[in-house]
Amino acid sequence: MGLERGEGFVLRTRPYAEADLIVTLFLEKKGKRTGIAKGVRRLNSRLGGVFDLLNRIEVVFYPHRGLDLLSQGSVLEAYLQIKRNLAAAESALAVARLLDRLLPSHQPEDGPYHLFSRFLALLPAGDPLALQTATELKLLALLGHRPHLNACQRCGRKDGPFQFVPGRGGILCASCAQGIEGVPVDAGLARTLDWLLTHPLERSKVVKLSPAAAARTKELISTYIEVLGRGT
Repeated sequence: MGLERGEGFVLRTRPYAEADLIVTLFLEKKGKRTGIAKGVRRLNSRLGGVFDLLNRIEVVFYPHRGLDLLSQGSVLEAYLQIKRNLAAAESALAVARLLDRLLPSHQPEDGPYHLFSRFLALLPAGDPLALQTATELKLLALLGHRPHLNACQRCGRKDGPFQFVPGRGGILCASCAQGIEGVPVDAGLARTLDWLLTHPLERSKVVKLSPAAAARTKELISTYIEVLGRGT
């Protein structure tokens, strides 16, 4: 196949051989692709710094069934304001890992691509954990795994406490969850998560999650993703 050009984000990298780098990209109109950048880890490489995590880049590559060969690249946006803030950087990398885990390869995903772009644009001015949570929930929905958070999936009850049951992808009230293992979620947190899921991402930047709510949310989403990963 001939030379191709794309624009997108660096999701993941890992060293390979003496000076090469395996790079996972999320490209607009081309989806997730993994390629190799030859010699990029040498000090005198003309591509040094191009494939840093989270960079939005323009890349030229030779497509292959296995690893694409990444031949040229330039940085369009380095997101330095995010990278210089530990909390913002951790949230951005967490969403990048989710994309890498759930996106199919070589399949365009316009919705997730533009959502990730908006998330990175909003992150410097918002609460990182709230924006991360909203983005992760919306990504799950866009990729066909929308969590059910507004009421008990079985009886429709809206007052908690609830259990989030990963295998069902939603919450059950205490009565319906008897004998079922899940992540405990109180009614207030369930409402907050459903609000973050259903409202525009731009409105999420004003939300503040308490440390306890953030920890429980992280447990809920990570457990759900783990179950989804076992099913793929």
